[in-house]
Amino acid sequence: MKWTAHPAKENQPKTVLSLLFIIAFLVVVCIFYGIYWTLLGFVILFVSLHSYYFPTHYEITDDEVIIKNIFVTQHRKLKEFKKVYRGKNGILLSPFKHRTMLNRFRGVFLLLPEDSNGIVEHLKEKIEYRDTGENISKREKSDG
Repeated sequence: MKWTAHPAKENQPKTVLSLLFIIAFLVVVCIFYGIYWTLLGFVILFVSLHSYYFPTHYEITDDEVIIKNIFVTQHRKLKEFKKVYRGKNGILLSPFKHRTMLNRFRGVFLLLPEDSNGIVEHLKEKIEYRDTGENISKREKSDG
């Protein structure tokens, strides 16, 4: 299963407003601090906002998730993840069975397109149902 997420293209009014704000900010920095600080500010903003302004390509194979963006390509095994959480703009693949503060740091957040029900169900089936089946067989052995 493959898809591409490009938030800047999907939310054009927000994109235009944010670009105007960034340009105005960089002009003010240039006036008061000079061109070198302006270039540094541009680089910092470019790196920090790359997932919004540039497309990210996702692919789910039988045993891994592949995430490609402008800077890197990540390969993560599906067996690392235990839980899928649905959010406003995407899903979080968590390595923990329960919510913890470490989810944001250890998990992987996948941006989703507008029609994403098939993707969510596919991931839940591959991650949560696999783990539930293993837990049920362990419980049956301990009860018996």
